Amino acid sequence: MTTLSDLNTVDTGAFVEALRGIYEHSPWISERAASLRPFASVAALKQALQAVVTQAGENEQLSLLRAHPELAGKAAIAGELTAESTGEQAASGLNLCSAEEYALLHALNAQYNEKFGFPFILAVKGPTGRGLTRTAIIATFTRRLGNTRVDELHECLRQVHRIAEIRLNDLLDVQHLFGSQVMDWAETLGTISDSPENLTCAYMTPAHQRTASQLRDWMREAGMDAQIDAVGNVVGRYAAGQPDAKTLITGSHYDTVRNGGKYDGRLGILLPIALVRHLNERGERLPFHLEVIGFAEEEGVRFRSTFLGSSAITGRFDPVLLDQQDSEGVSMRTALAAAGHDPADIKAIARDPASLLGFVEVHIEQGPVLLERGLPVGVV
Repeated sequence: MTTLSDLNTVDTGAFVEALRGIYEHSPWISERAASLRPFASVAALKQALQAVVTQAGENEQLSLLRAHPELAGKAAIAGELTAESTGEQAASGLNLCSAEEYALLHALNAQYNEKFGFPFILAVKGPTGRGLTRTAIIATFTRRLGNTRVDELHECLRQVHRIAEIRLNDLLDVQHLFGSQVMDWAETLGTISDSPENLTCAYMTPAHQRTASQLRDWMREAGMDAQIDAVGNVVGRYAAGQPDAKTLITGSHYDTVRNGGKYDGRLGILLPIALVRHLNERGERLPFHLEVIGFAEEEGVRFRSTFLGSSAITGRFDPVLLDQQDSEGVSMRTALAAAGHDPADIKAIARDPASLLGFVEVHIEQGPVLLERGLPVGVV
């Protein structure tokens, strides 16, 4: 097995050879990155390779894109793909297309090349690495045909980097402990909605209550003592070895805007659950209590009042809000009672600041900064 240490110490020729299949038929990328060694981590290596492509001129970038095969195209049918591309297309069943699917993909490939001047590129292994379905691939293909050339050039380069990342992970046997599980959980929650057409989860609706129950169950399965409090927060506690230890709180909100995203807020709940599950499986305890809180409400969709969950935790919940009404004339007080909560208990939710270490939240980026800079995470 190739290791990062191997890549850092071999000569340039061996480095380029080891990374031969990472960027399709484009050894110039690893040749230029070789001078940047040693790399402190696999992430640093990935970023260095991406930086080479970013700093290249458009002609070289186009050459890189044009080195990629069409999806289910002539090269695939003729068995002329690289081993990496063959495995990736097979993972999504593109080698099993029906005659109608082959015809449709052939037409889409032709339209795309005519419009943009380079092939359609998609990391068909998908975010979990298990492969996108042919239906999802065709839908993405069709949607992206509507993009501008500039946007599609950037998107294809982003997909190229994702393909390279997957291949590099395979080469170096990088195992992601939490990513697939977190994405699977997010997909499950994404099916629980107030609307059949999109993801909408407003405060104290049936979908909201089902989401809370599911989060509580996952917390318990992960090894936490979990409950739903009087305002609807889902609170999971992973106790420290010392009962008098202080508490670190992490989490985010699980309600959504109308037509919301699967990871907005929820990533900050699901990732800590996965982390606690990992700790619990290893029999490890932290030197502090860890509370994972799924805050019941932040977006203000139903009652036009935001941050209900976190305001209760900080002792700043305004009881006047209980008389706010939704568009159908249902008060917040009534909605809470219908869900089995007693508004009189909300005051007791407040935490004593002296018992806390602090609060940290993981959140999906909602801007272009990390994406444009090719960075995996930012700390603010």
